[in-house]
Amino acid sequence: MVEPISLTVLATSIVGFVFTTASTTVVQKATEATLEKIKKLTQIIRDKLKSNPNVMVELDKEDDKDKDLETIRFYLEGEMRQNKEFAEEVKSLYEEINQALEKEGQGSNIMYVYGGKTYQQN
Repeated sequence: MVEPISLTVLATSIVGFVFTTASTTVVQKATEATLEKIKKLTQIIRDKLKSNPNVMVELDKEDDKDKDLETIRFYLEGEMRQNKEFAEEVKSLYEEINQALEKEGQGSNIMYVYGGKTYQQN
């Protein structure tokens, strides 16, 4: 089960990885199986958040500078708090992706700058 305290960090990490171009280099070198998992995670999140027009506007923006990542994170975290099954599915898939990237030698050290704060993922 996902602890409530870790949901903010998890949601922040997922938004930084899935919905920004910060991980483009990592994704370009990922295997096809890992790319499919990333696409699946992105689609699961988009499907869950599609009923919220504010989030969809942000997700559809091309440039990371224009995206309000905090809005995306806020609603993703809210959905994860309300739906534990969804939270577990997202967390599990995200962990699988990280493990696969580490095995491929691409996930050893990723840093995101998000909301003026820096997050490092090992």
